[in-house]
Amino acid sequence: MILLASTVSGSIPVNQLINSSKQRPSSRSCVVNSAVAMTNEVKRSCEFYDMHKELIPYAEAWSWQKDIVKKRKELIEREKDCSDTLIILQHHPVYTLGTRSSEAYLNFSMKNAPINVYRTERGGEVTYHGPGQLVMYPIINLRYHKMDLHWYLRALEEVVIRVLSSTFFIKASRIEGLTGVWVGIILLEKLD
Repeated sequence: MILLASTVSGSIPVNQLINSSKQRPSSRSCVVNSAVAMTNEVKRSCEFYDMHKELIPYAEAWSWQKDIVKKRKELIEREKDCSDTLIILQHHPVYTLGTRSSEAYLNFSMKNAPINVYRTERGGEVTYHGPGQLVMYPIINLRYHKMDLHWYLRALEEVVIRVLSSTFFIKASRIEGLTGVWVGIILLEKLD
């Protein structure tokens, strides 16, 4: 299973990014401990695209991610190893609706939407993305980790909690029954 998830950190100019007729931005490849797997036994290669200062249209970022997943699947079919990928960016204002979401949660008609709205193949309800909100898109092959989506989401939450604590001295936690990382009563990061 290749997982494409979104999480809510050399920047690359927007004009070099994500238009399918143009070359994709180059990554800064690195070897990281498999933090998501929470083990020190295996080191995996990770392509890291740091565009946290860029506003990237959602449709372009989504298309780019699907291209990466397609290439990873082709490598797996040929029994080749493939690296994990992490993309960090911001979006222009946009709403996404997951596979089970309801338009009833929008405060406007889809026909007269004030900003772009996209239905995606991902989980989650209605999610807003916009300037100032860092979005992280990890693309990993769970065969190298653990084949369990809920485990993966809890592991991502744990990484965010640890980074907030160790880097920013912010105490964050989970709320039973909800997905995401919370500071006080404010949802800091929604994993959809």
